[in-house]
Amino acid sequence: MAAVLKEEQISNKELATKLDYEQATISKWTTNTIQPPLTTFLRIALLLNRDLKDFFISTTEIDSIIKKGLLKELQVVADQGKKIRRK
Repeated sequence: MAAVLKEEQISNKELATKLDYEQATISKWTTNTIQPPLTTFLRIALLLNRDLKDFFISTTEIDSIIKKGLLKELQVVADQGKKIRRK
């Protein structure tokens, strides 16, 4: 997200104002500390007149070995989410 904001010459503060979010939240998004929901990515894309895919990497271009590793990591995250909900 940081790259898109830089290309569009929009500050975290400006985006926060347009979206009615705290500037600290935008900062966390741009540093990949947290990510906004997909619906918020869509809002940002529409506000900036950008393609939604500008905010993401192409999964079709990821090497198959890396894909396997990512799938394992994502499975761990999903399993952790299931354990949290069961409690």
